[in-house]
Amino acid sequence: MLLALFLIDLAAGQYVFLPLVGRRNAGVKFYRLILIISAALAACAAGAHWLGRRRDLALTDAATLVLTGIVFLVLRYPKRLVYKVAVSVLGIAYVGAGVLAFDAAMKPSHFGWSVAGALASIALLGSVTLAMTLGHWYLVVRGMPIDPLKRLTVATLAAAIVRVIVVGAALAAGAHALALRDVFFWMRAGWGLLGPLFLYPLVWGTVRLRSTMAATGILYVDVVAVVIGEVLGGWLAATVHLPI
Repeated sequence: MLLALFLIDLAAGQYVFLPLVGRRNAGVKFYRLILIISAALAACAAGAHWLGRRRDLALTDAATLVLTGIVFLVLRYPKRLVYKVAVSVLGIAYVGAGVLAFDAAMKPSHFGWSVAGALASIALLGSVTLAMTLGHWYLVVRGMPIDPLKRLTVATLAAAIVRVIVVGAALAAGAHALALRDVFFWMRAGWGLLGPLFLYPLVWGTVRLRSTMAATGILYVDVVAVVIGEVLGGWLAATVHLPI
């Protein structure tokens, strides 16, 4: 369940932050790359849910996989209604799949916790991973504007702040006892919460200088920190039934 949750959140996050990149900036090939990555992650999530005997969630993940294929096919028609509808429906489907997976894994007392936890996790995983992937794309597309990477860098900061707020609310709601005695929580907080906040000035400084290679290297570290934090956070959330 936790593996499937991580995979579908990562797939959803990379897709929903694509508008910050802009098709005209990165080109259709970058969009196709992200769609392929998200589809692969959704397929693995479906398999994990199926093996975990949650066929309802597996079918939800499979639906996002089918919709991703449709968006992939209509990418050549960006001005047509079929493209706009497919893109919107896929975004909703990814977010919905993430929320349902979070609710199934965490089993909170209120569904609102699942919504808050899933959205915060999707935002942090997606913004950081997509920013790192985009950093590599500057080696492929020479002369690409720096604005997309700037927008994603700011998005990583906003997502990290939102994640801290959600975790803080969970602690205030009853998970504070865990924070005082569990070393894994402090590992989760250090890597997954403080890490992105600490690294943001470094990433932003290199992006402002248009040093995309240096920014990508720092974003590598950021991705590792966020992945460790979200994996531990998912495990802790399943333990205390709150989005830690």
